[in-house]
Amino acid sequence: MIKPEKWQIGGGFGLLIFAAFYLLAAPAAAQQPESAIEGPDWSTMLRLGMEYDDNPLRSDEYDGGGDAVMRYLVGADLSQALGEGSQVSATLRHGGKFFRNQREANALVTQVGGSANWWAHHRLSLRGMVDLKDRTEWGRDRDYTRGGAALRLASRAGPVRFWADGGWRYFTFKPTPSSSYRGPMTQLGARWMIRGDLALDANWTHLWRNYDGIAWRVRDDRFIPRGEGVHRRDSFHQWGVSLRYQDRINARLGYNYAYNRSNSYGQGLRRHSLAARVTVPLPWDLFLSARGELQRARYEDAFQIDETFRLDEDHRNALVAAISRPIAGPWEVELRYGIFAHEFGADRDYRRQIIALSIGAYLERDD
Repeated sequence: MIKPEKWQIGGGFGLLIFAAFYLLAAPAAAQQPESAIEGPDWSTMLRLGMEYDDNPLRSDEYDGGGDAVMRYLVGADLSQALGEGSQVSATLRHGGKFFRNQREANALVTQVGGSANWWAHHRLSLRGMVDLKDRTEWGRDRDYTRGGAALRLASRAGPVRFWADGGWRYFTFKPTPSSSYRGPMTQLGARWMIRGDLALDANWTHLWRNYDGIAWRVRDDRFIPRGEGVHRRDSFHQWGVSLRYQDRINARLGYNYAYNRSNSYGQGLRRHSLAARVTVPLPWDLFLSARGELQRARYEDAFQIDETFRLDEDHRNALVAAISRPIAGPWEVELRYGIFAHEFGADRDYRRQIIALSIGAYLERDD
């Protein structure tokens, strides 16, 4: 469960942002005839599938003992213009996976988000954003809730767009509350449209993570508190640059560098990531999509003690490929394969493979 004070900070801030943008946008909408405001744009999606996972518990001690999985995913997106120069939107994703034997790995994941946009003129815009994601597992080993709220001020100068974000993020790790944190965040970014189908993105993000747990230090090979009432405090920086091409073939190549500094032993790290994505149309109405990521990490201390390390595959080397084809109306069939291994530089022996077959449908408002 989300602690009340965290929800008041994250969700309450988001509601205030939403209300403020609605009030800013409402006068613009009121100045126009009712018939001038069109109905909302919407889309929905559904996906059902079967999967084989050879490491369902995501154990570092890989033994190849796999299990069959049933998966589902539903989603909806909604956006509404509130008159010239303002818009609100919302998104929902909910999915579940159910294992045949490893029932403790069964999980439900729900993600919601919303935004409100206001354009002062064609070169300046203001945006409020809120998001929330919850993961609940039968075994409770990797349950978490994360979310936050932010304001974005964006401007455009010719082919270059700039933005600056400021907000608040929180993370609740349900099995071990001491691994939960909250704190402010900021981001600076830019996008240069080199030409109509080619763009260069760059960004920098800084998160201040204030943990519920105490800060540790090492003395004579023993962990001892850094001081009475001294809690763990992290400062996380990430720099990123990527090149994006969108035409008949969609492709993206990006590099990220992350640096975390902590007052608690075992949490400092530096990570380099190189990632690529591509989607290619093939003969017979087939589509091939693939993504790959290689990571190299260096930990400043001898070992890491953070229990949240196994949460997602974000810190893994990964290769995922899928081939899909429409079959009838909005329906398509997809075959997907993925392999995950531990990042280079980490003293672990992690490996996981999945293969999945699914059918899905996508519906949207027909204007």
